[in-house]
Parts: sequence; structure tokens; C-alpha cells
Amino acid sequence: VLWLGMIIGESSWGYIADKIGIRIPMIWGTLVSGIILLGFLLAKGTYIVFIAILCLGLFRSAVFGPARGHVGKHAPALKKAAFMGIITVAIGGSKSLGALSSGFLASSLGYSWVFYITIGIYILGGLITIVILRDLKYNSPKLLPVNKHLFVKDSKKYRRMFSLCAITSCEFFGLGLFMSFLPLFITQVAGLSVASVGILFTMRGIITTVFGVPMGMLADHKGKKLLMLIALVTSAISMIGISVANSFLSLLVSIVLFEIGLATYSPAALALLSDSVPSEHQGSAMGIYGGVCENTGIMAGAFSGGFAWNIFGPRATFLLGSLVCIIGVIMCLILNIEEIERINKLTN
Repeated sequence: VLWLGMIIGESSWGYIADKIGIRIPMIWGTLVSGIILLGFLLAKGTYIVFIAILCLGLFRSAVFGPARGHVGKHAPALKKAAFMGIITVAIGGSKSLGALSSGFLASSLGYSWVFYITIGIYILGGLITIVILRDLKYNSPKLLPVNKHLFVKDSKKYRRMFSLCAITSCEFFGLGLFMSFLPLFITQVAGLSVASVGILFTMRGIITTVFGVPMGMLADHKGKKLLMLIALVTSAISMIGISVANSFLSLLVSIVLFEIGLATYSPAALALLSDSVPSEHQGSAMGIYGGVCENTGIMAGAFSGGFAWNIFGPRATFLLGSLVCIIGVIMCLILNIEEIERINKLTN
């Protein structure tokens, strides 16, 4: 239910940000999300809880598309992947910090305090947003005369955007497997402790924090398609590594490889997407990318992984993730990304 809300919300809020600016979506994704989470804490009854979770997904997703679109619109063209890397680091680092701290809070103060502090952080984020963006003025894009040849070129760019979306779903398919089945694999198949799960998942956040910006800078200098290919191959290798892992060390190496792949892929893909759409549609494109491309890949990984786990076994489940990443590699090789990068370099 949460992911359904994220898909609908993230796809919509980017479009809204293109029309009215990022101030209201950012406030909605922080301050209002905190209020909704408070309602979730006070909710009684199964249906009310499901509605609260759906609303939380709809509202918290208001941050991602507009923020990415704002960066895509205002970041220097030849440093766009580096700036997208900063967003990747912020998201990954905050998730890791939240996961680590929530465990300590739940064990020492109880689960209710996890919600109380989360609500406080949401509200604090909303207040900070109000202060920082209070003077931000939104200038609606000027309508230009229709140019038939320009329309054809833009149509080609949008088709490439959908191809990029399919490749992204392949990369995030593996993330869906990770989030849903890696804890089970670590404890039930590899026979490690629950504490090992926490350590390994904390490493994911650390790797994202360390590699996000450098990989974005590398994509700006060496090419976004090259970095995307390296990321997909790295993710495929990591999935194979997990499927044969039996020790903490082998799992650690495989998880680090996967997170390096993800930290390499996201800045390059986001920057490439930003290059492929006009500035006045940045928020909409980023919203569709996050809501449809990323979240659909995650949901597909979680959904199909459950069937694969029951039918073929745990190790074959992660081999499935490797196969999907290889499909992403093939699609990335076929997709004519170099033209987008070449045009972007010539026009900036």
C-alpha cells in the first residue's frame, strides 16, 4: 500500500512542481507527512491503518521528484551527475541513519518513540523548508512558438526517456530483492545472526554516502552510459555472489558491490534523464522516473522474488536478479544514449 502511494504520489508531485514551483510540494512532503504519520500512530482498525499508510506514501513522495527536478533545472550542465550524486547521498545516508537509530530507539524506549521522533523530524523538516524557501519565487516557463523539427527531436528524446525507464527498472529490480529477501537469506540460509543483518544494511548506507558524489563526477567526465553499464554489470556480479554466499565476509563483499553499483547508476541515470527533457518538464520527468521506473522495479523484484523463493529456492531468487540486470545491460547497449550526451555537450 505504501509503494502504491509512492508510485501515484511521486509521479504526480513532479508535475505539480513544474506548474507551481517546489515550495508547496516540499512543505507537503515534510510537514504534512508528519501530521499523517501522527494519524497513523493514533489510528485504530485495519482499514484506517491502510488508508493512513496510503496517504503517507502519497504525501512523503512529494519531496523526491520536485527536489530532483529543481537540481536538474539549475545544476551546471557538465556537472549535473555530481549534483545528482549529492541527492543520492542525502537519501541513502538518511535512510541508513534512520534504520540504525530506530533500532536503538525501539530497543531502549519502545516502538512508539520511533514514531514520535520521526514525526518530530518531519515537522522540523517542514519548518526548515518554510524558512529556506520563503523567498523562492516561481517563474512559469515562457511559451515558445511551435517548431515542427524541434517537436520531432523532443519526441525522440522522450522515447529515449522511456527506454531509460525500462533499464532503471532492471537495476531497481535487484533493490526490491535486497529489501524484501536479503534479511531472510542472511538469517535462514547463511545462518548468521540478526545483528549481522543490521551491520550489513548499515554498510549499504555507508557505501552510498562515500561513493555517490565521486561516481557522479566520474559520470560527468567519462560518460553517463559507461557508468550505467558498469553499474549494471556490478549489480549482476553482486547478485551472483549473494546466491553462492555462505559466510559473513562473502555477503559483505557482495552487498558492498551491489551498493557501489546502485550509487554509480543513480547519479548517471538521473543526469541523463535531465538532459533528455526540457527544463520546464524536469519535475514531471523526475517524478515519473522515481514513481514509475524506480518503484515499479522495486515492486517487481519483491513480487516475483516471492514466487522464485517458494518455487526455485533462495539462491535461485538472487540469480533471477542477476539475470534481470544482464537484460538491463543489453538494453543499455542498444539504447542510443551517446546522442543525448553529445547534443548536451555541444549546446552547453
